[in-house]
Amino acid sequence: MGGAGFGLGGFGAGMPQGSGMGAGMGGIGVPPAGSQAAGMDLACASGPRAAGWSAAKKLFRALYDGEDVSPLVLPSAERMSATLDSAMAELKAVGALAPDAGDECGLGRLCLQLMSIAAVEEPAALAQLFQGLEQLASPVLTMLLDVPLAALGQAGWPLFGLLSTINLRKSQIPEVINSVEVDGLADDAGLFFQSELLNALQAGNAEALNRVGAFYLQLDASGSALAPLTALASQTLAASTVGERLAFLDTFQAALKQVIGSAAELDIALSTRWPLWGMTQMSLDALSS
Repeated sequence: MGGAGFGLGGFGAGMPQGSGMGAGMGGIGVPPAGSQAAGMDLACASGPRAAGWSAAKKLFRALYDGEDVSPLVLPSAERMSATLDSAMAELKAVGALAPDAGDECGLGRLCLQLMSIAAVEEPAALAQLFQGLEQLASPVLTMLLDVPLAALGQAGWPLFGLLSTINLRKSQIPEVINSVEVDGLADDAGLFFQSELLNALQAGNAEALNRVGAFYLQLDASGSALAPLTALASQTLAASTVGERLAFLDTFQAALKQVIGSAAELDIALSTRWPLWGMTQMSLDALSS
């Protein structure tokens, strides 16, 4: 990773530094949270419509994993729209969205709905997205908090990448972004961490990512849960072995449960200046088969 960059692109410019915080898809539907965690064919690799789900997953992943793309950078509106249209075509071709398909591929359906929401023309609609859509918030929280993150990574669906896109869309509206106090950017320690973190991401310096994350966690910083969570995410991304990354993911998810427990808290976490969601997607990409 050193020297090659983490695909930061315009992230530093797109997210303000040190400044002040719809409807569903019609007939697609998202199954209840309980059925999301059960069954556990998260990859959607079996069943009569697996080929369609596999094609849709590949299209979604191409937004975040590949040459000149990154979950830290907002995809263009045109690319998101084209990806969504292509995915819908692949799924309709195998009848994956027909009524008799039932709840097949719950995680894929969830990602499809998140993609539709992320691509809305007016980002103001995302301000309190999950508070207004409990039927969407419940399965998202289940995936984030109850399903092991390693299993999500191995499944290959870019859930955290889609949440990063929603976060980056919200960043286009200054009044929606968290206050500096909520994000832990009201003091010199937070500002220093932000600067060093963005520098490490831009340089693709895993050692610096680990070092700055560890440094911030050792401080007696208070008042924000999102900054320490981001520090854990930076150490997770910097992990040099699979075993180390898995251990960090477990620690990160345990911390995530302490920070996010409701739809309102999820909306706040998705209004952060920190590249929390994109970094976590990058960590999970390394586990995808």
